[in-house]
Amino acid sequence: MGKFALRELLNKLLWDPREDPGEYEIVYESRGAPGGVVRISAARVTKVFSRGFEYETERGFLYIPFHRVVEVRKIGTGELAYVRRR
Repeated sequence: MGKFALRELLNKLLWDPREDPGEYEIVYESRGAPGGVVRISAARVTKVFSRGFEYETERGFLYIPFHRVVEVRKIGTGELAYVRRR
């Protein structure tokens, strides 16, 4: 998979039957997390919005704005499907 805009990539992982979202990891910034980042499986994403996405946690659903996403990586190969530009 080439480099996609983040929203397009997440929608592709959710809706394209050729993709397995469980093969991808989303890394996003979180001030309260160890090391300042959280890593989740893309399989936990439930909705993609115009400016962020929602995923299921043990306590409910959590909204993450796209500007907090650092990267999306294919777990098996380490291939970066998305990298935030600064």
